[in-house]
Amino acid sequence: MNRVKWGILGAANIAYDQVVPAIRRSGMGDVIAVASKSKEKAKRFHVSNVYDSYEELLRDDQVDAVYIPLPNALHKEWAVKAMSAQKHVLVEKPATISEDDMQEMCEAAQQNHVIFMEAFMYQFHSQHQYVKELMGSGVIGDYRYVKAHFSFFLEDREDIRFNRELGGGALWDVGCYGIHAVTQIVGMQPTHISMIGKVDPEHQVDTTSVCFLQDDSNRCAEVSASFEGSFIDRYEIFGEKGAIIVESAFRPDVSKDGSGIVKLLDLNGHEIQRKSFEDDQYVKQVNHFQECVIHNKTPIYNESDSLKIVKYLESAYKSMRNASKVIEI
Repeated sequence: MNRVKWGILGAANIAYDQVVPAIRRSGMGDVIAVASKSKEKAKRFHVSNVYDSYEELLRDDQVDAVYIPLPNALHKEWAVKAMSAQKHVLVEKPATISEDDMQEMCEAAQQNHVIFMEAFMYQFHSQHQYVKELMGSGVIGDYRYVKAHFSFFLEDREDIRFNRELGGGALWDVGCYGIHAVTQIVGMQPTHISMIGKVDPEHQVDTTSVCFLQDDSNRCAEVSASFEGSFIDRYEIFGEKGAIIVESAFRPDVSKDGSGIVKLLDLNGHEIQRKSFEDDQYVKQVNHFQECVIHNKTPIYNESDSLKIVKYLESAYKSMRNASKVIEI
């Protein structure tokens, strides 16, 4: 195999606007099938095979891998079914909404010897590798505090992100990026977690939430997420000698100039260095996944990492629903 043939389970906008175009730009993949209940939505992908049901697509022997952009609560069911059909799986973040479900997905990947990856595309942008290099250089010393934030204004109350049964909520939707950055980019291993949130009285999902994490070295992190603010996506790492600020951290592609910015500050808060990074994070994500499929390699971010992320997220919600009780990880 030198190319990956893709099927798309669902005609979501993220698939149409970002992931399918990235597959086509990648030079290593072909989108040959889409399954959707809406024929009109499926037709806009301009693929040779359009299926009325997800099961039909999974029975297509030509499909090597599937991308799953369905609502969060449906990820586990269709990821497991896809892997049982010997399809490699790229699933939209968050991979699922419970640790038990994620464990089942891990087992399905291992038992069926297929590649599984959760689509945290931002991590493939070159700005984060630079952040890791800065941290490794010792320029800010050991980190003491991390702060991550992602917000945007969600006006449509019928949006699935307001549907609790489908895995709605600000932390699930955009706060997961902050949890990922704190633990996967910075490398924090939290031992305790708590969360306070503003819960919509009608829909019973958090519309604004703040999560607090702490590790066994008494370092801490704050992750905030909101459906009620301006579009801001950033994280900050505060160390003994200075700080690293990453602006347009998660969606640099929609920033004013399409790039992410990494700033280095001294202890007085003065900017001593600034670098701008342009990259195609969606193509880099897709290419990494496709290389893993073609060469049978384990992704740099795999199902065991996803298991940790969902554990942190589920623990945060458990805290919020129990008067912000501190949960031991």
